[in-house]
Amino acid sequence: MKKMIYSATLILTLSLAACSNEENYSPQEILNQAMQETSELDSYYGEYKTTMDDGTEILSKQWEKKGKTRVEMVDSTGEESIAVNDGKTLTSYSKTTNEAMIFELGPEVESLVRPTLKEQALHTLEQIKNSHDITIGEEEKIAGHETYHLIAKAKKQNTLIGDIEIWVDKKTWMTLKTISASGDMKITSEFTKFEPNSKIDDAKFSVDIPEDAVVKVESFKPLEQLTVEQAVEKIGPFLIFPESLGYTMEGIEDMGVTDTGEIALTYSKNGDKQFSLSIFKPIQSIGEEEELIEVRGQKGSKIELGTFKTIQWDEEGLRYNVILENPDLTFEEILQLTEQMEIIK
Repeated sequence: MKKMIYSATLILTLSLAACSNEENYSPQEILNQAMQETSELDSYYGEYKTTMDDGTEILSKQWEKKGKTRVEMVDSTGEESIAVNDGKTLTSYSKTTNEAMIFELGPEVESLVRPTLKEQALHTLEQIKNSHDITIGEEEKIAGHETYHLIAKAKKQNTLIGDIEIWVDKKTWMTLKTISASGDMKITSEFTKFEPNSKIDDAKFSVDIPEDAVVKVESFKPLEQLTVEQAVEKIGPFLIFPESLGYTMEGIEDMGVTDTGEIALTYSKNGDKQFSLSIFKPIQSIGEEEELIEVRGQKGSKIELGTFKTIQWDEEGLRYNVILENPDLTFEEILQLTEQMEIIK
């Protein structure tokens, strides 16, 4: 859960826009003004420090240029690692363990267009506009750059992303400092150096892997489609939503997770996706930091992050996770549907 919160917070804070110092603007008006006042980055070099409440510290150096990224990290235990995305492969290398993973993206992934900062910001604002109250704090200088200060307060407790403070460079629309809190966990990330539109040699987006390193190469593969019989053989008897409820099961995918055997079922109505159901053998118990509820008489939880909504529970040795994809669906409607699920053997 800590990794989920950190990842979600990182996505959020790297994509929010700057704002003016007028406190009576709506979030959409703030975003619109920011897009007029700021310029997008072609490249940058930065150094930043991330601190977690458990004492973990991570020092990072990052190079970014036209969709290519290199990140060098050293944590508080002294572990060093490098991660590089050159547009065709994702390479990670641990100096500490002398192990490398090379993930070949393939033509399917290469064809994906990376969203612009503006598109990321629009998406992020849509995610938090209903779950957070956004106000404007005092402006500060971070890493030598004048910034705007955004404060996002969660309207509810026990949300995946809680209260966040964000300092955004006025000129480049880059987040230079964040403080995020969720439950009893707090994460602070702050740039100590930020050089926008810096000249970066393309050679920087490669990794020199030692000859004696242990290297594993993976290729992008589409998820395998399973029949009901194959799914039962993989994880045993499991619950499904019968089509008598008005939803069509479009297929069953093998998620390729060896430890949990996870499968995913997609449900639609009148040709439109409504929700997905992932089923797997749980490794950890449901976290207490989530909002606990009862599902089918079992202990469960729910998470709501803007338009992202999910319900999960454990039953007969399996974990069920329903992700709502139709924004008009409510938790109450899904809970009613779960009461009518049927076992497949």
